[in-house]
Amino acid sequence: MTITSPVFRIGRALLGLLFLVAGIGKITGFAGTVGYMGFLGFPMPELVTIVTIVVEVGGALALITGKFARPAALVVALFTVGATLAAHRFWQADPAAAQAQMTNFLKNLSIIGGLLMVWAVKPENK
Repeated sequence: MTITSPVFRIGRALLGLLFLVAGIGKITGFAGTVGYMGFLGFPMPELVTIVTIVVEVGGALALITGKFARPAALVVALFTVGATLAAHRFWQADPAAAQAQMTNFLKNLSIIGGLLMVWAVKPENK
């Protein structure tokens, strides 16, 4: 399927914007992000933070500009699967936090769905 609609490009850019803002936040709050990655149980939290920033910012720029958007969408979708399973474990959360974690888990599933749709669409012919 090929889509040339400007609405598709706007939607793709809005998906990218989410990851750009998140990546910039991790850059500006690097020490806190490293601490959070450690809290989540990741080994080498500094390296995990750097990889996360590269995926989020790089993927975002690809989605926003449309350059390499399809492969970026797949990489960011797979990354988001891992991030969702690591950070939004509603099944382990205490009852007070379980609903918020489930909401974030489901939100991320929706984002993954949007990214997979971007990946499924062939680039427009120019």
